[in-house]
Amino acid sequence: MGKFELYILINFGYIIIFGILAAALFLLNMPKQEKGLEGYRKSRYTLGIATGLMSLYCLFRIIIPQHNGDYIDFWMMVTFTLVFSWLTFSSFLFIIETPRYHIRHFIADGLIPVSVLLLAGIVGLFFPSMQGTMIIIFGCGYGIKCIWMLYTCLKEYRKCRKEIENYYDEGPQTTWMYLTLILSFILSIFALVVFYVPQLSVIFYICLPAAYIYLAFKVIGFSTRKIDNIRKKNLTLDVKPVTEKQEKTKDLSSKISPLVEVWVKEKKFCKEGLTIKDVAMEMGTNQSYLSQYINNCLNQTFQVWLNTLRIEESKILLASEEKISIEEIGIRVGIPQNYNFSRWFRAVTDMTPFQYRREILSGKQKFE
Repeated sequence: MGKFELYILINFGYIIIFGILAAALFLLNMPKQEKGLEGYRKSRYTLGIATGLMSLYCLFRIIIPQHNGDYIDFWMMVTFTLVFSWLTFSSFLFIIETPRYHIRHFIADGLIPVSVLLLAGIVGLFFPSMQGTMIIIFGCGYGIKCIWMLYTCLKEYRKCRKEIENYYDEGPQTTWMYLTLILSFILSIFALVVFYVPQLSVIFYICLPAAYIYLAFKVIGFSTRKIDNIRKKNLTLDVKPVTEKQEKTKDLSSKISPLVEVWVKEKKFCKEGLTIKDVAMEMGTNQSYLSQYINNCLNQTFQVWLNTLRIEESKILLASEEKISIEEIGIRVGIPQNYNFSRWFRAVTDMTPFQYRREILSGKQKFE
């Protein structure tokens, strides 16, 4: 098979793969127009447009073959890849319900850099002597934009994770978002490298569709309801507002600490599916004050604080209730999923529940 035939085959494969992904993102299990899922729908539409454009771009490459790295090819490749990356990163900002990231911000975020690239490309067409300079501008502008998009997305991801950890006892799993963000950035930069080092193109041609197949089906199967609850809605609608000048730590501790002690003594933390809103209501306090107390006085997130209490309780049960299974103990302390129970137990004790029980039992036998 010659190079041209291979070129046609790869692009034809991309047309099919990315076309199917676009159709899946637009049609497969798309939720109806219900409140609370606006960001999720925007995310799927945006990523669907990105994969659809990739399919059309590959069709364009077949109809109008490239010219082995000339100025126009490079200009088109950088411009399209920037659009593709912008849509991918924007879909992430939509899915985590980024505050103030509305359609107008989304459009401005992409149109400005794309317009600059298009203008620079036109200048190079009319002034061939400046094409070398324009190519440098293309590469630098593209790289800077990709770095900025990654920085923005990672910043929002960390904010989202912190909000999840300060509201839910076990929030939605978002590790895949972080991984796909990093992978998308690497592929965006790698697209530029491949243009200069075509020997690496095989790696790129395999990794790109694989990454987007994974991303598309992660997005399709993801539920944003829990994220919507804490990012879009006001968490303090039913509690007294906290003034901008936060209460001093000592005053806060004196007010909240007795309530926390009573609540912990009654072992109410063993209830499954608790949120900080639930706990604050049970204590009879302000949700924002409780959050401040846990964050500032205990230096923990709500999630870490609550699950540490559960693990400490499970240690007592593992030592005293030898006939009860580890799974049952996890259910008793409010962590019914065996994987999550083992994960939290290891995070607190540096060992698994099984290892802890075995160590306790061996210690008892030696003592006897």
